[in-house]
Order: sequence, then C-alpha cells, then structure tokens
Amino acid sequence: MEKRLEKGESIDDLIPIGCVRPKGDMPDLSQHNNCMARCLTPAIFEALKDKKTPSGFTLDQVIQTGVDNPGHPFIYTVGCVAGDEESYDTFKELLDPVIEKRHNGYTKDMKHKTDLNPDNLNGGHDLDEKYVLSSRVRTGRSIKGYCLPPHCCRAERRAVEKLCREALEGLEGEFKGKYFPLNGMSDAEQEQLINDHFLFDKPVSPLLLSSNMGRDWPDARGIWHNESKNFLVWINEEDHTRVISMEKGGNMKRVFQRFCDGLHKVEELIKNKDKGFMWNEHLGYILTCPSNLGTGLRAGVHVRLLKLSTHERFDDILKILHLQKRGTGGVDTASTDGIFDVSNLDRLGFSEVELVQKVVDGIQLLIEMEKRLEKGQQITDLYPAGMPEPEKKEGKASDKPYKAELMSKNFPDLSKHSNWMAKCIHEDMYNRICAKKTKMGVGLEICIQTGVDNPGHPYIFTVGAVAGDEECYETFAELFDPIIEKRHNGYTKEMKHKTDLDSSKLNGGDDLDPAFVLSSRVRTGRSIRGFRLPPSCNRAERRQVETIVSSALASLDGMFSGKYYPLNNMTEDEQEHLINDHFLFDKPVSPLLLSSGMARDWPDGRGIYHNDAKNFLVWINEEDHTRVISMEKGGNMKAVFERFCDGLKKTEDALKKQKQAFMWNEHLGYILTCPSNLGTGIRAGVHVKLVQLCTDERFNEILKCLRLQKRGTGGVDTASTDGIFDISNLDRIGFSEVELVQQVVDGVKLLVDMEKRLMDSKPIDDILPKAMRPPSPEKPAEEEKPAEGTTSPVADGDAGIDLDAEGTKEGEDKAPEEAAAAGEAETKGDGAADGEAEKPADDGEKKEEEKKEEAKDEHHHHHHDADAPAES
Repeated sequence: MEKRLEKGESIDDLIPIGCVRPKGDMPDLSQHNNCMARCLTPAIFEALKDKKTPSGFTLDQVIQTGVDNPGHPFIYTVGCVAGDEESYDTFKELLDPVIEKRHNGYTKDMKHKTDLNPDNLNGGHDLDEKYVLSSRVRTGRSIKGYCLPPHCCRAERRAVEKLCREALEGLEGEFKGKYFPLNGMSDAEQEQLINDHFLFDKPVSPLLLSSNMGRDWPDARGIWHNESKNFLVWINEEDHTRVISMEKGGNMKRVFQRFCDGLHKVEELIKNKDKGFMWNEHLGYILTCPSNLGTGLRAGVHVRLLKLSTHERFDDILKILHLQKRGTGGVDTASTDGIFDVSNLDRLGFSEVELVQKVVDGIQLLIEMEKRLEKGQQITDLYPAGMPEPEKKEGKASDKPYKAELMSKNFPDLSKHSNWMAKCIHEDMYNRICAKKTKMGVGLEICIQTGVDNPGHPYIFTVGAVAGDEECYETFAELFDPIIEKRHNGYTKEMKHKTDLDSSKLNGGDDLDPAFVLSSRVRTGRSIRGFRLPPSCNRAERRQVETIVSSALASLDGMFSGKYYPLNNMTEDEQEHLINDHFLFDKPVSPLLLSSGMARDWPDGRGIYHNDAKNFLVWINEEDHTRVISMEKGGNMKAVFERFCDGLKKTEDALKKQKQAFMWNEHLGYILTCPSNLGTGIRAGVHVKLVQLCTDERFNEILKCLRLQKRGTGGVDTASTDGIFDISNLDRIGFSEVELVQQVVDGVKLLVDMEKRLMDSKPIDDILPKAMRPPSPEKPAEEEKPAEGTTSPVADGDAGIDLDAEGTKEGEDKAPEEAAAAGEAETKGDGAADGEAEKPADDGEKKEEEKKEEAKDEHHHHHHDADAPAES
C-alpha cells in the first residue's frame, strides 16, 4: 500500500474485506418476526449504517439482537435496543416506526403524559383478596449522562452503582433499607434474597445476551430493599435501575402510593448529586428497550381465575381491556391452578395513573365475571364495549417483512471472525452460490448462519458452517471443499475416504493395562438418507427419523436388545435412571448450536436407546440423526470396538429392511451435520492415568506426533483430575475406523510404557515417537511419507499428516462413557472441540507459540459434548 501511494496509485483493491463497509450490506431479515425487521428497509439501513451516537453506539448494535433472534411467527418481539439516550434521536428513522408499531400508533409528533400523583387513582384499595393474591408496580429509570447497559463500559456501570447506592442510603422512614452487591454479599445474605425471591440472575436469554447485557457479570450489580421488604431497587440489571413496590393482597392503591413516594424521594436524592433521570416530552422516561418507553410501568396482580381462564373469549376480553396475562413464574410461563399475573399492556402515551386505573378497573371486572361463571351464569352482558368477533389469523401483505436481495449487498461482514467458513468465503464466491438451493430447499444462509452469528476468538478456531442436508456438500462445494481441506489437514476434493468396520483387523487392544486405563469408548454419528439434517429438518422429518431409527433398534436382539426412551414421553423413574447413568442429553444452550437451529421444537422427536447391559447406546435427533456409542470400564478396547462394529452393522441391516440407508459417499465417507465429523465420525477414547507423563514438558508434543488429543474426564474444556485424561484420536477423515482405533491402541500403549518408566525414574528418550528422536550419528533418520494422495495412521508415533497451520480440532460428541476413577458412567462432556483442555506453561517465545496453537486447536461449543454444530 505504501509503495502504491508513493506512486500516487489507488489502494482500493488492496484494502482487506471488512475495513470498508460495502454499500447495502443489509442483513437478510426475510425470516424474522420482530418490529425491527418489519421497519428496517434498505433505504433506512443505508441512511443509518455509518452513523454513531456521541458515545459511539452504531446501527449494528441497535439491531443486533433482532438479527440474531428471528423470533417466532406467534411471538412478536421488538428486535432492537438503545445504547444511550441519544440513540432514539440518532436512529429515529428506524426507531420511530418501531415505536409506532409497538405502541399501537404512537407517532413521532405525539407527547407523552406523566402523572405520579397517587391521589388521582380511583379505588384500588379493595380488590377482592379471595381472588387477588398479591399486587405489584414496577418501572425502570436511567441515569442521564451514562450509556445504557448494552453499551456502557465497566467504569460507567460502576459509577451508576455508586450514585444509586449513595442516594438510596439517604432514604429514611418506611424506605430505609440496605444495599446488597451481587459480588460482595455473604452466603447468608444470598440465601435470604433467594428465599425472598429478590435475587436476579445473570441473563441467559439469547435476546439479552445478543444485546450485551451479561458483560462483566456480576460486577456493579446489586439489590436494595427497605426493611419491610416491600420497596426494592435493582441496579444494573437490564436497565440502570428497576424500582418495585409490592405486597400481598389486593390493596393496589397502597402499593401505588408507596411506589410514587419512593420514586420521588429517590429522584430528589439523585438530583442532590447533580444527576437526573433520562426523560423527554415525546418519549417520557428513556429505557433500554423501546417497549418500556414512556412510563416503563407494569402494574400487576396475581389473580385466581379458574373459570374465566377457560372461557373461549378470555383472551379477547383481556385485549379489549388493554391487559396482558402470563404465568406467575414470569414471562413465557404457564398458569398454575388458574392463577395468572395480569398487568397493563401499554407503556407509552398513557400516564402512570391511567395505566394503574386500567388494571384496577379491569381486575374488578374480571373478578365479577369469575363470580358469575362460578354460579353457572352468563357473562355476555359484562363484556367490555368494543368486543371484537373472534379473529381469523391471516397475515396482511403490508405486515410482511422486507426481503433483502441475496446478492453482494447481503454478504456478511466476517472481518472479525475466527472460523474456517469466514476464512474460506469471499464476496465473489458468495455472489455465485448465495441464490443456489439444494433439491430439498436448503440455501447457503442456513449453512453459514452459525459462523456469522458466532465470530469465535483468535485462539479458538471453529468450523463456522453446517450442512442442512446431504446435497449441501455438493451444491455448496465451492465453500465446503476448502473448509474441509483446511479443517482436515489437506484432505482435498480429489481424495477418497477409506471405510473399514472389520474389527478383526485391529491388532491388540484387549490388553491395555487396567491399572492405568480406566475405561474405553468408541462413538460415531450416522445420518439417514432422504431426510434433511437437524439444522433444517422440519418436525415431520424429525419425527419420521425417530420412528425409523427407534423401530430398527427395537428389532435388535441378543446383547443389543434394549429399550428406547423418548425425551418427551418418559416416566420420572426412567428420567432419574438416565440421569444417574449420565445417559440423558440436554437441550443445547451453546450459541453455536442455537444459531444452527438445533434446539427447535425441543424435545419433540428426540430420545435415547440403550441395551440391557448399558454398554451400547444410540441418541436420536440430538445434533445428528443418530449418535452410536459403545463403552465399558477397563482397557479392553478390542471388545468395545467389536461391539461398536457389530451394533452398527445390525442397526444398518435393520434400517435396510425398511428400505433406509445411511448417508455415505466415497469422497466424504459418512455424511454428518458438521464438516468436522465427516469420514468416520469416530472418536475412540480411553480414560488413562498419566500422573508422571503429564508433567513432562514434551507431553503435548508426544500426543501431537501420535495424532492423539487430550482433555479432562469431564469432557471438552475441562482439566485433568489426579492426572487422569481422556485420550482419543485426532483425525476423522482420510483414515479408516480400524486405522484410527489402532492409532489409539498403539498410542495409549506407548503412553503407558512411558508412564511406567517415569514412575521408576527411568528415561523415555529412546521410546519417544520417531519424529521426536534425535537422528542417529551413524544413520540420519529418514522421513517416512504416506502414499501419494492418501493419508496414513502411524502406530509408532510418526505423524501421518501435520496439524494444519491453525492447529484446529474438530467437533466432538456428548456421548456418555464408563467413568474412570469413580466407576460411574462418564459425563456428557465430549464436546465439539477435540483437543486439549489444558495449555502448556508459557516460558518463552516457543512456549507462547505452542500455547496459541493449542488454544486455536481447542475450538468450541458449550458445556457438554456435541461434535457437529458444536464445532460449527
């Protein structure tokens, strides 16, 4: 670039992708169901994409939560947040229409009303306590001059905490109380707050996490409550403050009186410190989410409506009263015993008094209806004015979200991403393949979405792509071929994979020393041809896969005879047994898996099969169509592999009788969701005790030369316990199943021999893998090379293929196995990241490079195992 500029030449063609934002790179929101997606047009995007508020908040940050969380056809979210007070002005071209849609026609020229005088409330002191169990009023307040939670830095968050804490400490009388910081409370205080249901948790909702609400948790968050425990303030949860007044029973007037008085007192104390609340005459009180603008107020009661809640017009009645219902456990929870949390639907355009009045009057009417129904009487004459006829759910063309063109302007910004998809795709390639679809209708966006949504980390390198069906690897070969080549250390598109499930070809493996090898396991995945894979299959396909596989498994006999346990239809006793055996897999929580669509309709169509001896398992519709696992305690890997091969063959034969087959081709071997698991999909592993060897500085290099990887026995990303490691094969494709298990058998034997030598204080230099031994003075060591166009496993320690430059590893499953020391089934920690969970000591440049390589090597997904999307 410097040389070009010295000559007065342009450098535009040299600028890396992502440094300059291409015109029109608007996200594809065609499948999104939120206000932001309905309001954001290409023209608005172009007008706002380069704007920033004075604090630096951008349009991308405003809309990120709505882009990452498409929503659901029947669950309509806002899809955007503000990062500071100025966001509502800087991005008003988008936020004004969002506000108008969300707040029922509240236009940009309207003015909000504020009324916090409780004397203006009529009634509310006598809601029938046979029906009304508790009453509550809450709101949020933001401190002027500080960024809001999606954008604030640690210093700002701490300043907000300090300001609010000092102000609250000035309260007296019925409001006098104490502040409890989340990161500085005693165990007894924490227990008491839990018992009082006052303690708020770190956000887990994807909507909040995508908005950056969980950063630095629990730093500068806390809870204040008065001595009577009926006036609370939460600090730095989802807004700067949440103010709550509450009590048991039906005296909403007293609750609202306390709410208003407390708010006034807190505001005065904050003003004494030359600060104030964010407020303007158009939007009222400013809060993070546009849904809470205006009053930010939710006045609600827990009310028992056993009869009315079953009435066919219940929802219509609530709608016309401008009320909303939820279960008493909070948003998205179901009612218990006919008890509902009923509150005001509106926030903006009505004053606080008006909204509480709606709740008071509405609840009185609902209770009157409930009493009528208890007596078997009609309630038609009590219907509020304007009751609509039952609506037919038909979408209007005008409400459909704008569908962006899938051309270059839709190319995602991957400039900050650390995954193979981001490294392999470029805009020209994207333009060529973005409009393609497989015969089953899978497009490119489904394949790359997880890599777009999850940028990764410079030292944690993931795959960043999944397949939605078998044909994806062909339709999008221009992208998948280089991903596979990079991920699998030079496995090119011309190569052919080797499949060999003849366990008789395994040499040894029945004599791994049980004093060191505590348990053995082999697992793989299989996909059923003719069905889309988990990222894109629909409910009908998923259920059909479950029916086909469970029927095939039910025909197994002898040592493979067992039982299938569907996740959505098992007894409590069965569930307890599966938990105790560590066989039960959980709903995915990793963003990598959620972005891949793996958790849709959970737990529908999922289940677990195991034989009577509990040493042969099949998981159905977890992260692949099937996961097949063979395992047992001790060091007889040969018996484990024989059972694995026999069980797979019997299962495949049973499927063939139903005219079904596994996905397989001669280039990629067995086809699975994540490219990291192509080929064999196999992970053969043991729990082995290497107390001495693991402290040797050459341990990681030894494993690398043996094409093995290590992790703690708790699964991916866990540390070793008492020198016990889970050691398994590093490769998947280009080697046969027999070859990979042979690598593990021979490698583990060598590791155990080294361990025994070190225990006897003897050197191990002469039994190191050949690649690590110094050349003989008489005859220099020759480099062994695999046959051209193939890769070969190396039993004696030579590396058949070098680790790729990035040192990446692959996705791993979550399957259980017999546990080591304690003698119980292994934890579900087989994670999507093969490789080491521990890093070598950092002692100089060489060690630092090893550390970085290992970390890169360590990709991954969430808490438990999951090869496929895990690695995605």
